[in-house]
Amino acid sequence: MKQFIILFFISLTLYATDLDTPDDQNITIWVAIFSLAIIGVIGLFFTSEQLRKFKEESDRREDINKRQDNMLSSMSEHIQNIAKETVHTAEQISTNKQSDIRKVINYETKLLSITTNLIEFLRIKSKKVEIINKNFNLDNLLNDITGTLKTNVKNIELDLIYDVDNNIPQYLIGDTLSLSKSIINILLFCVENKASYIILKITKDNKFSKDNNLYFSIKSDINLDIENNDNLFNSNYNEKTNHYESLGLFISKELAMLMDGDIITKNNSNCVEFLIYTPFNKNPNDTELSIDSVTSKNIYLATSSTHHKEVLNNILTNLNHKVNIISQIEIPDFTKYDLVIIDEELLTFRIVESLKKSDTKIITLTNIFRPIQSYPNSVISDLELNKPLTKQEVDYAINKLFKNSNSNNQISNKKLTIHRDTFKNSKNVTLNKFAEFRGTKILLVEDNLINQKVFIGILSKSGTKITVANDGQEALSILKNNENSFDIIFMDINMPIMDGYTASEYMRENDNLDQLPIVALTALTSSSEINKMFNCGMNGYLAKPLKKENLFTVFATFITDRKEDRRKEKREEKKNIITLDGLDITKGISYANGNEIFYREILLEFNDAYKDSDKIFKKLVNDFRHEQLRMLCVDINGLSASIGADKMHNLTTEILQRILYKKYDLLPNYIDNFTKEINTISNSIDKYIA
Repeated sequence: MKQFIILFFISLTLYATDLDTPDDQNITIWVAIFSLAIIGVIGLFFTSEQLRKFKEESDRREDINKRQDNMLSSMSEHIQNIAKETVHTAEQISTNKQSDIRKVINYETKLLSITTNLIEFLRIKSKKVEIINKNFNLDNLLNDITGTLKTNVKNIELDLIYDVDNNIPQYLIGDTLSLSKSIINILLFCVENKASYIILKITKDNKFSKDNNLYFSIKSDINLDIENNDNLFNSNYNEKTNHYESLGLFISKELAMLMDGDIITKNNSNCVEFLIYTPFNKNPNDTELSIDSVTSKNIYLATSSTHHKEVLNNILTNLNHKVNIISQIEIPDFTKYDLVIIDEELLTFRIVESLKKSDTKIITLTNIFRPIQSYPNSVISDLELNKPLTKQEVDYAINKLFKNSNSNNQISNKKLTIHRDTFKNSKNVTLNKFAEFRGTKILLVEDNLINQKVFIGILSKSGTKITVANDGQEALSILKNNENSFDIIFMDINMPIMDGYTASEYMRENDNLDQLPIVALTALTSSSEINKMFNCGMNGYLAKPLKKENLFTVFATFITDRKEDRRKEKREEKKNIITLDGLDITKGISYANGNEIFYREILLEFNDAYKDSDKIFKKLVNDFRHEQLRMLCVDINGLSASIGADKMHNLTTEILQRILYKKYDLLPNYIDNFTKEINTISNSIDKYIA
């Protein structure tokens, strides 16, 4: 750069001193030199700019790796502490039974949560999380977010609002699993920090913008400085609060970056804002609302939430209805309206009496997160909807009310059992007990890999035959040539390409599939969602997360004619006591809250991440990289305690003591023992998983 600048000024100087020379050739030479100097400076400027951007990206990635290393170290130390406290608490039960039992449950729950997040973290760090962009329905994504949040937080005063711009298509292309996790973790963070409302607004860049992004703005009234908090997305254990902070946010940010986006934080005047952005990709097959949708209804809207009022008014207007919002003090003439949409708590005696004088349809609104309360006046309602609402859900409800009840919208199936209630927990269910349904052929339609593993893990000892489809379209392809090959279908609702509703409707159009029960797998179990499941031909629904006690009840309901009478065979279930070198299986399962399926997943992730750590250990010792060695041993020390690898836990504890007291000359003595122990654990894991 300096050389070009010097050349530039020399050229100017020489040219200035030679201005009096009439020689045209000299002038041409100086102009050429002058032009070359300018081109050189410009070229070098752009080159340096590219180098600067490359350096910034390299620095950013290096910072991410450091943050990951620090977080893994912190998590592993805490796993070790919780594991020790769990054992210690269990030993004290004899003296203070009730109090200590509660402590054990509390510690085990925390350990389960920590290891779950640790697995997610390890998957990200080991680059096992793959972004798969597929067609998806935006409303299905929002409903899945609602249901998942509902399972994590119960009976709270929370207003969750979905505000989707009118220019956002119903059908998009993206990774719904990663997008859902990223959003849910932020919502949970807001709830944990006492949010009373959360507004999720979805927008995209306008047509004049050079960018093409989809934005998920999450605003909440929590009282925190998130804009200037450099550690917001770094997970650290807080000794005062006794839990991890920002682990979910760390995962959210990493997933956003993997989707070629990021998360920005802002402190606004009365709220905080998380802004997730990802590339905007419209599904080319996106279609607008059905041309036979009900429109032009005169609707009276009454809701106590200003946010909900604005959003619902926008949805109804966009659906081509006329909306009237009147003060709650006034009692309108309801005969002027086709439909009244009202919060159930606003159904006063006076309003009910006025409604009885009209033929108007009534939809009551309830908040899915609040404690269930009894509102006697809500019995006059024709339909109940749960907030937060989506455009598709509102349109579906209005169509249901105003279309002929004998229309083809509802698919009846009189040949099969319809189980409209939730499936109760069967008692004393073990994994071996599912062998009563040995030989049952199952089609599992589920796009989430972890959910697939959990389902298959529960039935691993049953002798059932499971075929997996990753979306509704794939399920239809499987059934096309195997119509009589299955006894039951378990159908996820929110899937890319083709969701569970659409797939079920196609299946019920086939007379050869009338005898095949379809059970929905769903995170959202609102009344409107449940009605939609049955209307498209499903026979029952299972709420996520999946529990073996509920799953057994499903089999007992629909597969009774194939049930083995194991009592006649006089077979006794024998609990296999597995003994493996380097692993205490019983202890490991107990640390996983008694969930063997989850324990197996932990072992798989541990083996993937650390089976070759002996080579890393040896290199770090020989290269005198003691801080990196300490971090590796902290990781394995905490994890080995949680999987029941006591020898490795004791060995790494001893190594950490040597590092702490700077006895570096003794570290080479541990290379052989470390190598032997990690290989023993790895081999035992392979035997156990096989």
